[in-house]
Amino acid sequence: MPEDFMNCVKNGGRVVTKNLKDDKYIKICYDKEGNSYSGEVKKKQKQTANNNFNKERYRQQKQIDDSKIMAKKLLELRDIVHEKYHN
Repeated sequence: MPEDFMNCVKNGGRVVTKNLKDDKYIKICYDKEGNSYSGEVKKKQKQTANNNFNKERYRQQKQIDDSKIMAKKLLELRDIVHEKYHN
């Protein structure tokens, strides 16, 4: 990837994917000032049954991880409320 693009990403830029013709795409990073930096043009991979399975498994694992984070935050909030109103 181009150095300017990578620096933009490292500095918290917003990355978007733009679809191009012939199953190609490019990632573009927008910095906080609104400047844009292009990544490399890449070709999309063909979807396979195994690839689709992995994406679904990743999505499910992310939902589980997000649920665990939310449960932890709720427990912390419960402790804060309990400490504030029951002491």
